[in-house]
Amino acid sequence: MKNKGEVLVPIINKSVQVVFGTGDISAQVGCLSDRSSGAIQFTEIEPRPIGEEFFGDKNKMEIDDAPVTFIFNKVESIDAVIKQLQRLKDLMSAEGEYEWTGSGRIIEKK
Repeated sequence: MKNKGEVLVPIINKSVQVVFGTGDISAQVGCLSDRSSGAIQFTEIEPRPIGEEFFGDKNKMEIDDAPVTFIFNKVESIDAVIKQLQRLKDLMSAEGEYEWTGSGRIIEKK
């Protein structure tokens, strides 16, 4: 979160989109030594096989090193993001198990 005057702003740039699927995005994680806060950063790299381990040239992560950084101050926030990513994975890989209502809501078929 960035401090904007005296107001904390949880979403700083409201128009960032990151497109995954071609192996050209690196995801790197870091955590403060007291474990009070951690982050994952996404940077553009030369394409490589998706999921291949990649080590950047820096040993220490700075918050402003990447164009996209997710900062977590509670483990529960990480769990919430993982839950939604797992749900998305299920939706994208489960042929015929979900349907879309007229309003666009996704529901599980019974």
